Amino acid sequence: MYQDYDHAIGEVTKYFTQNHFSSSVVYSHLNCYRSFKQYLEKTQLPYSHETAIEWLNSNRPKWKHPKFKTSRLALFRINDVMQNGYITGKRYAYENSCNYDKLPDWCRLLLDGYLSDTAHSFCDNYSRQHRMACSEFLIYVWSVGVTKPDEVTHKNVIDYYNKYNYRTLKTKNLYNRIIRRFLKHLADKDFIPGSLAFTLDRFSIPRIILLDEQPDEKKCVDLFQQDQMSVKILPVEYYSMAKELGAVFLERHHYSKTMKKTFRKAWRELYVFLDANNLVYSYKTAEYWCTCLKNDTVEWKTYRRAMKLFEQYQMCGDINPSIVYTYKEDTINTLPDWSRRLILDFLSKKKKEENSVSTISMYRSSCLRFLKFLEQKKISCCARISPEIIKEFHVSDSHSTAEARNAYSTRIRGFLDYLSQLGYVPEKLQLALSIECAVKTEIVETLTDEEVNVVYHYRTIAEKPMALRNTAMVLIGLRMGLRASDITGLKLTDIAWDERTISIYQQKSGRFLKLPMPVDVGNSLYQYITNGRPQMVSKYVFISHCVPYSRLGTGSCCSALNKILDKQKHGFHLTRKTFATRLLISKTNTDTIADSLGHKDNSTVMKYLATDGDTMRQCSLSLKGVEVKGGMLS
Repeated sequence: MYQDYDHAIGEVTKYFTQNHFSSSVVYSHLNCYRSFKQYLEKTQLPYSHETAIEWLNSNRPKWKHPKFKTSRLALFRINDVMQNGYITGKRYAYENSCNYDKLPDWCRLLLDGYLSDTAHSFCDNYSRQHRMACSEFLIYVWSVGVTKPDEVTHKNVIDYYNKYNYRTLKTKNLYNRIIRRFLKHLADKDFIPGSLAFTLDRFSIPRIILLDEQPDEKKCVDLFQQDQMSVKILPVEYYSMAKELGAVFLERHHYSKTMKKTFRKAWRELYVFLDANNLVYSYKTAEYWCTCLKNDTVEWKTYRRAMKLFEQYQMCGDINPSIVYTYKEDTINTLPDWSRRLILDFLSKKKKEENSVSTISMYRSSCLRFLKFLEQKKISCCARISPEIIKEFHVSDSHSTAEARNAYSTRIRGFLDYLSQLGYVPEKLQLALSIECAVKTEIVETLTDEEVNVVYHYRTIAEKPMALRNTAMVLIGLRMGLRASDITGLKLTDIAWDERTISIYQQKSGRFLKLPMPVDVGNSLYQYITNGRPQMVSKYVFISHCVPYSRLGTGSCCSALNKILDKQKHGFHLTRKTFATRLLISKTNTDTIADSLGHKDNSTVMKYLATDGDTMRQCSLSLKGVEVKGGMLS
């Protein structure tokens, strides 16, 4: 009954001997054949390859994986001999299943075409891997009812990823990469939608949203139906535009490699979302999609900006990286009509008076606090604003310092004064808002000698662009006493290299200041400009090192100081105070110090006197006449 089987075992053994296989390989094969024959004799079954595979799979749970793989290979080899009379040497005959042989004609036609088109790119081993992986995928989609390529859906691909198990994650990732390449090939041939090739990705799959599977309250169908004003773009057309934006315009505007990668990923995943749900692109749809991703990725805000960039590109044909996008409704628009009109008119008046942007911003935030409080108290007109209401607001309005509270109160007083000029409130109502606080004297805080030494040591080891920028900014503050606003506003034309001077108009006072540039400051500036500063067209010396390469904010100076000292300090103004203190200790005339700081007179310099300990000791007062009697001193 098993003569052919025994003969085939002999042929396999002969093949091993001729090809000098190791004794361990021969033993493992013969042991498998012996065990399988015992199974056949026990069950009185004739040999067949299907029976062998069934026996193999039944033993898989109790065997270690190496034994399973060796036994599988042994059974495929003996089947090769049973079918062909000898071992053909075609390794694909020993694949882990017979999926390829089980494929329906339309699947096999697709797979053969793919393998034929890619044969010149792959070695035999790689082609075998592709045949195995793609066969498994095609068998799965066929088993769920797919009868032709264009019936494959995103849900089919997602279910395959979630349900198909592999022995290791590494194997799963390898097979999925192969299947993605196969799907890309089919998409290029227009057999399937292009977005299917991007679906089988272990990072993207958890974020793919299928609206049919969402709870009714999250489907947001009304949003898509009501979004009639936005331009509608088919998914394929949308993704074509997104690819052009990513390939040309992000490069043109010098976006970093990381940002380009993230933006492209966002546009690609939106393409999958649109295609999977049969939606067309509109900004409202993109906005809804970003909102749904809040709990799925920490990058959702970057995705949201990517959608803004695409919308800008779609509307204008280019992008402007310097635009700051807002996503929340303006607080002014949430106010009742009566208060909204008042604050808008008040801010318009301040603009006509040529107040600076920062001053108007301060008026805006202060008045909004006050008006939101009135709204909470159900105040519906100016006539109902009373001193008691104002005092209650003053008590409830929290601030970290008395100075901050007074700064806000002063602006609100200005708003109340404006209302009194219009005749809406009494003239003296503003007096209900106190702006007084106790006078206090503070000891000037400066950098210690150890901290100054840390700055100079950092300068010697600074090599990277950000380190060079940090060094230059901190040294200007420490050696020249400039404010953070003046440092970030420093222009390339303000530096006179031949004269070794820096000339500026102070942001705070508007006074012109021309200062000698110390050698270490000049060297640090030169190092940064030549070796660290991005090669971008900008009039400012210090610019951001990523898109949009714009002027830095004043907070960057404080960040630079904290980075160098590796600890949090109380503001960048410490460097200016240290500069003034060191001049004072070196016996520099107070008028000269005031001129160096850009002050009108030397009165403000007097607060630095207490930092000169040696000189202050010479001014100590005698305690004669106020002696203490009794206790330990008697």
